[in-house]
Amino acid sequence: MPAKKYKKIKTETLVDNQESHFNVYTVLEQARNETNIEDYLLYAKAPYKWTLRELTELTRVGIHDLFIEESDEQRYDRYLAINQEIPKIDRNLEPKFRLKTINDIGQHLVESLFISDIDEAIVTKLSSVADELVACLLEEPGSVNEIQTLASYDLYTYVHSVGVGTLTTAMAMKLGIVKPAELQMYALGGILHDIGKKKVPLHVLNKPGPLLPEEWELMKAHPVVGGELLEKIPVQKEVREIVTLHHEKIDGSGYPNGMMGEKIPFHVQVATVADIFNALTTSRCYHRKRSRFEGLMFMKHNLGGKISNEVFKALVACLTDEKEKKYG
Repeated sequence: MPAKKYKKIKTETLVDNQESHFNVYTVLEQARNETNIEDYLLYAKAPYKWTLRELTELTRVGIHDLFIEESDEQRYDRYLAINQEIPKIDRNLEPKFRLKTINDIGQHLVESLFISDIDEAIVTKLSSVADELVACLLEEPGSVNEIQTLASYDLYTYVHSVGVGTLTTAMAMKLGIVKPAELQMYALGGILHDIGKKKVPLHVLNKPGPLLPEEWELMKAHPVVGGELLEKIPVQKEVREIVTLHHEKIDGSGYPNGMMGEKIPFHVQVATVADIFNALTTSRCYHRKRSRFEGLMFMKHNLGGKISNEVFKALVACLTDEKEKKYG
């Protein structure tokens, strides 16, 4: 077995209260001074959550350099990308302002998922975003209305993903879900629902006209592909079900399995309605942006029997009742 090779990193690049998903090593200075040979000792075994106290102490005793295995360099770069220069969420702010930051962070992380390999580090970070989203909506349910104002004409798949996560959570609350851990599952499932599209060629994903049969088959594969991408990531079974089944319809006309009625898990039905509404009311290359009213009317008149009436009513309640209470 070839000897491990190591890369030096700066202690200051490690972030308080964030997990690193790569082993971190230190070098015994005495051994280096006496033998001129670096003896690498495992300091932090992955996954490892750093604390400000520990990082401060390392710097205080003069440990400004640590080491990672060269084979983990990509993981380290990913760690930097998802932890550096990301705004912090200040819970002292009003929910509608916090939601803007949550949206920005979520977009950044989902974009990272789409442009690189999926790993536990990013999904863990997105789980934290989902926690913040749940806290925001529990404090002020009406703030869900703010999310629609954030997805403007320059829509990307990752913008849509954060919107679906927010709306799925708000609808779950309307349907009586109150436990934060359960709501977090709805949020994370909504955020990750389209992750399989990272394997769909961009010329297909962004095609302005009708898809050819072979292109449509590529597009239809994204739910199954998304579920496969999450198989080795420690997320709840319900999250994977949302990713895999969010295009199923209760009349059996959906895909990939043509499931019907109650065979489709309820949390999936909630995410499906959120996905459809958010897609209808944000601009895409192949259709104009509909108003909220137009989106709701389209769903009412064209999707009867395909989506849950109970869930649709929860969607309407999210977009009307709470708004009237807050702004009316």
